Amino acid sequence: MHPKILNRDFQHPADGWYQIEALGHHPNRAAGVVQVIDAGAAQAIVDRFNAEAAAGQLRHGQEMLIDHEHFSDQPDQETRAYGWLLQLQNRAAGIYGRIRWTTTGQAAVDGGDYRFFSTEYEPHDLQPLAPASGQGSQSSFDPPALKPVRPLRLAGLTLTNMNNNRGQQPITNRSEAGLAIPPAPIFADAGSRPADLTKTNTKGKPMKSVCTLLGLSAEADEASVHAAVSKLLNRGDITPDALTTLQHRAAALESENQTLLGEQLAGLLAERKVTDAKIVNRLTPVLAALKNREERLAALDDFGFTGQASQAAPAAQTRVLNRGAQAGSEAAAASVTDDDRAIATKIQNRATEIQAKGTKFDAAWRQASREVLGRKY
Repeated sequence: MHPKILNRDFQHPADGWYQIEALGHHPNRAAGVVQVIDAGAAQAIVDRFNAEAAAGQLRHGQEMLIDHEHFSDQPDQETRAYGWLLQLQNRAAGIYGRIRWTTTGQAAVDGGDYRFFSTEYEPHDLQPLAPASGQGSQSSFDPPALKPVRPLRLAGLTLTNMNNNRGQQPITNRSEAGLAIPPAPIFADAGSRPADLTKTNTKGKPMKSVCTLLGLSAEADEASVHAAVSKLLNRGDITPDALTTLQHRAAALESENQTLLGEQLAGLLAERKVTDAKIVNRLTPVLAALKNREERLAALDDFGFTGQASQAAPAAQTRVLNRGAQAGSEAAAASVTDDDRAIATKIQNRATEIQAKGTKFDAAWRQASREVLGRKY
């Protein structure tokens, strides 16, 4: 008698949480490191992600883009979202994430086209580790030539079937016949997301520059702005000549401010040892759009320009993309410098498009920077 053929579908986890990283030692030869995902690493990654998501400080705000095959890190590839990572959770088996699937991503995982996640970590988020206790060298790691590091912050997540970090549970599994396990839902918009993950902002975005010009706090509410404008409209002591004088003075101050800003940016780039003229020209307008030195330093850190000597840098000098090798070949890791240049090129190209529509240079650069970097200025 022939056995019955059961056509079972790929099923999502019943609780809607997906394992994105398993505990263990994960060698990545392309990056020259062994990633130690232990309890400390898992807790640090989870805490950092959830804090940044809650504060809207991720590259795309409160969610992290999930692409496929690390395409979003390649300038010549698409950046289509297969899903959005909303929240992380630290469990005994590793790191789990709650995901809002897009239509494209839902179809890809429902049909089994993609079964695994590949994580990404930046070099400056890798903590160098000493050899394991009781070992005289790094021989406890496989292979011995790779340097042990502990990832502390998740930089990216992608779908793949050639995952480098083994031990991860598949995104979907075949269920037993008759066992009903509901798939994770597709949320059409933020309003339909789970209540504990949704933070609705009903306030309009403040026009910070206008608030400052009116002598108010940059975060002043709409009522305060209306009151300040009404006060100006009701004033009758400003003559046309006085207004012209004020306008000329404002223009002069703006010119002086731009000169000082240029000198400050040049000094900052020199401090971080950025000397390539092409990179300086591309980074300068990006940094100028930021509001203070602290944000500019953070941006340079994100771009990999720390100004530190090479011997003081972490073991990995490239972004760790945890997609495994195919047919015995090593996975290619994107150069941090190339990635930074690609971001600068995207900003420049986008700014050119915006300028073509009549927007002034500075405003075009600020808008392009916001769109590409996902920051709020």
